Amino acid sequence: MKKIALCAIALIVLTGCALADRGIDPVPETQGIVTSTSVNLVGNFGSATELQWRITDDTNGIPGIPPLTPPGAIYESTYTEDTQTHGVGLMLYDKELDVETSGQITGQWNVEATKQIAFIGVDGAAVVSSDAIMVDGAGHPYNTYEAVICPFAEAVTVVVPSFCNRAEAGSTIDMTVANVRTTTTDRFVMPSGDHPVELNHDIRVTELVTDVPSIGLASAYLEVLIQEAGPSLGLADPRPETLMERVEFTEETSADGAITLFEKLMHYESGMVR
Repeated sequence: MKKIALCAIALIVLTGCALADRGIDPVPETQGIVTSTSVNLVGNFGSATELQWRITDDTNGIPGIPPLTPPGAIYESTYTEDTQTHGVGLMLYDKELDVETSGQITGQWNVEATKQIAFIGVDGAAVVSSDAIMVDGAGHPYNTYEAVICPFAEAVTVVVPSFCNRAEAGSTIDMTVANVRTTTTDRFVMPSGDHPVELNHDIRVTELVTDVPSIGLASAYLEVLIQEAGPSLGLADPRPETLMERVEFTEETSADGAITLFEKLMHYESGMVR
């Protein structure tokens, strides 16, 4: 069969000039959640994962928010994955999920998930699979020397200003023949603000075997909302609480048909040091 469709897309969104998310410290007791799934079958298949995570350093704790008390911050993250077959098919499914609540530095993740699907439907059967990840952070002004180890950070701003930033990415497939891989990560719990908040979601759809394309629909999206205050000379300066920047970004890409390659790489990064 000839190669009919080719779609290769790469997207990188980098936010924050010198001011942005400072991340949040972990709580004293931390946890790790790890799952590993491998399935090889002819028949029906279903798998679903959902994670909801809130963490704050506000003295009133999560039950007391709103309002968010200065100089507190709160972060929220969600991750969902849902895979279902509609009808009988040959299904190969592998997934690794690692959730770590301790502070993570650059190159490490609080949420990390990889998924690989190979599928051939019988009599028009299809596999539907979706992934989504979100990180949302908001915080009041905070002394730079308490948030960042780098001794030169105060030359930029004495106070980390207020921020309210949100990023979400995800993808969906609906295919009768599929060879799909997704990778999903985020980091927002960190030992210091020397590491940026990050969110990543990548999807790659390729031929099942040479000259046998994946068949069906593949789509992916990224949505970002950034709200930032300006640099400051101290907590008495009104700028740390004044909205100085607002950025809204959305992008969605889809392909429907015989797909030889559909690749979308989505990256969000926000921090004082990046």
